[in-house]
Amino acid sequence: MSKPYNLKTIKIYNNLSKTPSLENKEFEAFNTEAIHETLSKNSNETISIWFKLQQTWCNNAYSTFKDYDTYLILVFLVNQIFQKYADRFQYLSYEEFYSKKELNIEKINLSEISKYLNIPKETIRRKVNFLQDQNIIFRKGKSIFFSNAINQLQRPANSKSVMAIFLEKTSKILAKESWFGRSYNKEEIEAFIDKYFTICWQHWFRLQIPYLIRHREFFGDLEVWNIWGSIGIAQFIDYSRKVKDRVIEDPRTYADLYLDLLRHVPKNGINASSISEISKIPRATVIRKLKYLLKQKLVVKNKKLEYMLLPSPKNIKSFELNYMQNQKNKSVFVSTIFDLMKNSSFKIV
Repeated sequence: MSKPYNLKTIKIYNNLSKTPSLENKEFEAFNTEAIHETLSKNSNETISIWFKLQQTWCNNAYSTFKDYDTYLILVFLVNQIFQKYADRFQYLSYEEFYSKKELNIEKINLSEISKYLNIPKETIRRKVNFLQDQNIIFRKGKSIFFSNAINQLQRPANSKSVMAIFLEKTSKILAKESWFGRSYNKEEIEAFIDKYFTICWQHWFRLQIPYLIRHREFFGDLEVWNIWGSIGIAQFIDYSRKVKDRVIEDPRTYADLYLDLLRHVPKNGINASSISEISKIPRATVIRKLKYLLKQKLVVKNKKLEYMLLPSPKNIKSFELNYMQNQKNKSVFVSTIFDLMKNSSFKIV
């Protein structure tokens, strides 16, 4: 393994206090269920920026190779590097990680990747060979490395900024609870992520990789999911406007928000060209995938060739279970990041 650049070694939670105290700002590790309950009661306040975070990250993922599966494999391998540092109580900052000329993956186990991502082994082999052909990964002796091409392909500057906004809004909601303490602004959060990047982004990937796997399994491929999601975002904008104007009642929980959004019938839908613009997926591909969604009765099309989510799809229960699992995992991610910021030896400055 190559020698790490300016590597730090830290025990992540060595300063956790035993008893919470609002006077000295020391806290126990946060209760994920309490965070989930609080965010659920305020679901409409963060859902818009959460959609934006997902859309920003997923658009970047698709734009990199015009293929979600290849990017998913790339992210899986990058996360192995993050995990390796975390296992040794080590971390690199954002600039340190992306300034490295090469990063040691050590080995690639095709069967392991195939099993975890639920993608056929031969597909994994073909995608890994593509990464090698593009000089993104290369062999040196018995080890495998990322080249510095990863600096451009997987550098999440936009996603990091949007994530900081999402966490800022989340912290303001949680700060209303006595057990949370003060909120953080966007600049503080982004500075923390920058400084402890491999730790924070490993936890983001712990959320995001299973999130993508679930949607890939449910929709058949991630292009279909992103197109369906783009229709959902357009529908949410109309829904949110009516909530703001008090035309309809503000949702009280994640479950209320989900069911209200799915059943909401907007005045206008969204056409294929707009979906292509939002998702960054070529219009011809969008049209082909829309035909699949229509056949599966997951969307409907009006006379103006605009698409909307089907108010009561046949598999609404599966939708709901998937959605609620996503919200729980999101709460785990939020809990972990704020535990790192408040309850660990990591400091913002």
